[in-house]
Amino acid sequence: MSFIEELKEHLQNVRSAQDGHPAPRLFVPEASWVRAEFIRLVEHFEREPGELPTGRLLQLHQEWTADDHVVSFARNLAILLQEGFLHGESRDVIEEHVLIGMTRRMGISMRASSLTRQLEIDRLAAKAWHQGPRGTSQLNGLAKYAMEVRAVRKMANRQEVGPIGDVLLGLSGRDAIQWLLQVEAAQSIGPIDDWRLSRETAGYLLQKPEDVRTETDWEVSELAHSWATLRRLGSLGILEIVEEVRGPHRSVFNGYRLLNEGKRLLEVLLAPMETPFSVLAATLSQDESLTALEKEGDGKPGLDTVFSSSAIATARQARLVVHEIRNALIPAQIALGALYNSMMGSQSEAEISRFRPRIDPGIDRALKFVTDLLKTSELAARAREDFNVLRVLADAVASLATSLRIQLHVAPDLPSLSGYRERFVLAIVNLLRNAEQAGAQQVLIDCVLEDNQRNLLLTVDDDGPGIRPEDHERIFQRGISLRSGGAGEGLALVKEVVDELRGKVVCVDKPDGGARFRMRLPVAERTPR
Repeated sequence: MSFIEELKEHLQNVRSAQDGHPAPRLFVPEASWVRAEFIRLVEHFEREPGELPTGRLLQLHQEWTADDHVVSFARNLAILLQEGFLHGESRDVIEEHVLIGMTRRMGISMRASSLTRQLEIDRLAAKAWHQGPRGTSQLNGLAKYAMEVRAVRKMANRQEVGPIGDVLLGLSGRDAIQWLLQVEAAQSIGPIDDWRLSRETAGYLLQKPEDVRTETDWEVSELAHSWATLRRLGSLGILEIVEEVRGPHRSVFNGYRLLNEGKRLLEVLLAPMETPFSVLAATLSQDESLTALEKEGDGKPGLDTVFSSSAIATARQARLVVHEIRNALIPAQIALGALYNSMMGSQSEAEISRFRPRIDPGIDRALKFVTDLLKTSELAARAREDFNVLRVLADAVASLATSLRIQLHVAPDLPSLSGYRERFVLAIVNLLRNAEQAGAQQVLIDCVLEDNQRNLLLTVDDDGPGIRPEDHERIFQRGISLRSGGAGEGLALVKEVVDELRGKVVCVDKPDGGARFRMRLPVAERTPR
């Protein structure tokens, strides 16, 4: 697994423990059992004198026993096997496969139950041989790193995933790496910080993208940057670490080479303009610092609640801003495309072509920026909550300045929904705006509890021109609009929000004309008292 994948797995384990479902404890072989099995295997070579020369036998014994490497190898292999295809297996099965890995690593022919399994054991054994001692996956550097960058918080006698960790779990690929770099830079205490990349180190790497020397050429004073941080950048795919292997479990650091993708990521990190990631990383890091100070002080409650509410409010504002900017830019982008096409072959084509390199990238950059802004603001406010449907619908109606006549046929005692309340308000607002823009004068919103007591059936009817049957599905696709000048974002967001609620939204025929949107929404699980 990559560094990012292992870190995410650790965060998921912490979250499972939060929810009362602790991750299964990994089995680690006893050191005495490992040493005894090793002696038995070495004695095999003694009994078969033609199989291994005496000199090689002594070398093998020294390689495996130096620094008790045989024990760390067996434990590393056991953990890798359990993190892989032996997840949840019994102690006997794990010990059996560890023994196969030891035997084959020592050069003794021993078959596994299948060729595929044998190849996987060999691969994991090679990885285990070059790893340092881990003990268990919970004791390796990942847990310490997660705590250092405040992805995990310590709460009394337990741990919990904090907002920084929540954001990471919502990202993947390049975005996840960029997020970690921004968090590290926001928190770094300087170039020698072992847990966080400083901006000084990032700048140094961009100025000197390669530095490889022999061991005797290196002086500690020559590079005032953390070796641990450089190695972590290597595990993130930003650097290529150059090492000289000396013996079975010792390597000497010889230098690094900055990779092309790493160069791009560091350039973004050091860009003079702030990005949504950099702002969010700085804000959440500051919030976590204040939370830590609060716990060390009088321990008054409420600070986390303030931060959470602030993040949700910021996300709501970002969604509104992004929606309006998209509504303005996407039609302009479409109109420009039509203008370009109409001018092809005309005398004005050359003049327009002169300005296109300034117009098109500007629009694309603005759209990408607001998309990133929306994504990061929502990641900071992923706080699901139970909410009352009638109150949400009333809030949506109250927030809309409209001439529509809106009727609510909703009982006040319906079961709650569980999700992102502000997002659901915005979805209903979008539906109402959509009806008004289509020419509707009246909207009826009806909500009932289905007979199975598991779902609410929410229906939004309007008296507008209606929607053709062939368009019932495509109107929920992003970029599809049946209205001239529309951006095709409003109904796409409605579907996105309903999906978040694990529900379903459809457009269906309305017998007396107009449009009908029907949503089936699962009710919140009720906690037994």
